[in-house]
Amino acid sequence: MKKYYLKKESQKTIKKAVGLSYYNRQAFFKEKNIDEEDYKKKMTSIRKKAFDDFEANLKKAKNNLKKRGFNIYEAKDSEEAQNLLKKIIGKDKKIISSKTNTGREIEIKKVLEKLDWNETDLGDFIVKFFKENDEHFVLPAIHISAEMIATKIKEKYGDNIAVDPEDLTHYLCSKIREKILKAEVGITGANFFTEDGQVVLLENEGNISLVSRFPRKHIVICGIDKLTKTIKDAVDLCQTAALFGTGQDITQYISIISGPSKTADIENQLVLGAQGAHEVHIILVDNKRREMIKKGFEDLLRCINCGACINFCPVYNQKGSHYGGEGYIGSKGIIFTAIQDSLKSARRSGSFNCTLCGACSENCPMKIELHEKVRKIRAEQEIKGIQSLANKEMLEKIKKDGNPFGKNANDNKIPDKLYCC
Repeated sequence: MKKYYLKKESQKTIKKAVGLSYYNRQAFFKEKNIDEEDYKKKMTSIRKKAFDDFEANLKKAKNNLKKRGFNIYEAKDSEEAQNLLKKIIGKDKKIISSKTNTGREIEIKKVLEKLDWNETDLGDFIVKFFKENDEHFVLPAIHISAEMIATKIKEKYGDNIAVDPEDLTHYLCSKIREKILKAEVGITGANFFTEDGQVVLLENEGNISLVSRFPRKHIVICGIDKLTKTIKDAVDLCQTAALFGTGQDITQYISIISGPSKTADIENQLVLGAQGAHEVHIILVDNKRREMIKKGFEDLLRCINCGACINFCPVYNQKGSHYGGEGYIGSKGIIFTAIQDSLKSARRSGSFNCTLCGACSENCPMKIELHEKVRKIRAEQEIKGIQSLANKEMLEKIKKDGNPFGKNANDNKIPDKLYCC
C-alpha cells in the first residue's frame, strides 16, 4: 500500500490555520471572562438533552417538521439514502450542493456525478476542480496553493488571474454564482434540526443560503443525530462549532428554515412557494447511528463537526485525509478513521494509525473521550478476530520467544521494529 504524507507546505498551512483558530478562541474566552472547561460542560449538557429518550424526541421532531411543510424521509443506510435522493431529484438535471458531511458519508457523488452537478462551497469547488480528495472537512482545499489555482484557471478558462487569494476567490465565486442561478435542485446538509421542526445551517460564504433558496427544490441530507431540543440550543451549538472550528465568535450566517417559502399577499390566501424554495425535502439518515447508541457509542453522536479533534491530531497533521487509508475524513472526524483502521486499513497497511495520545479528546468541545472510544473499538474488533498485522506479528513473537522483538532481542542491537499498545 502506498504511504502518503502531506507536503511540508500543506503541513505549514494547517498549523498556521490551527494556531490562529486556537489563539482566537482563547482570546474570546479571556475577553468574555469565560472558563473554557465550564463552557464545554454547559454545551455538552445542552447537546445531551436530545438523547434523553431519543426516539420520542425524534418522533416529535418528525411530526413538527411535517406540520411545517417539510417532506420527511428516513434512510436506514447509504444505499437507501441514495435511492431516496434519486427519487426526489426526479427528472431535474441542474443540481447544486453545499458542503454536507452526511452527504459525503452516504456517497452522494454516485448519484450526482451523472447529472449537471456543481459544488458551491469554494473549498469543495476547488477540490472538484482539481479532481482531488479534500484534506479537511472544514477547510477541504487547504493543500492547494493559490499558484496552483491560478495555473488551473488559465488552463480551463484561459483567463490570467493574479496569484492572490482575494482575486482568485472573487473569480471562482463568480463562476459558482452562474451555476447557482441556473439550478433546479439545491442540496444541503444540516448542522442541526430541532424538536420544534426547524432546520439550522451555519456558514461563512453565503452559498448555503443561496442553495437553499434559489432552486425550486431544496433537499436536506441529515443524520438523525443532529437532533436538538430547541432553536436556542441549536444556535448556542452553532457558536460552539464556530469557536472550536475556526476561532470565530459566530459564523457570518445562521439560517433557520421552517419549511418551504410561502406568502399570503393575495387575498390573504396562503400559497406555498414564493421567492424561496417551493419544496423542502429532508432525508434523515440512520446508517447505524441507532446501533451506536445500543452499543454504548452514543457519546460519538454528540459530535458537532467543528474539526477540533483532527486539528491537533499528530497523525492527521502528517497524513491529512489519507489518515485511515481511504482518503476519507468523514462526518465524525477521527473516530471514522479509527473505525476504518480497525475494519480495513490495519489488515492491509499492517498497523493502526491512531496513537491514542488523547489530543482529540482534550480539544473536543462536546467532551467526547474519542481516544477511549478508539480503544474500545479495537477491543471489540479483537474479540471478532480482527487485528492489525503488526499486532499479530508482535503476539506471535511473544508466544514463541517470550518478547515482542523475537529471539535476537537480547543481542544488544536496536530492533528494526518497535511495538506499542
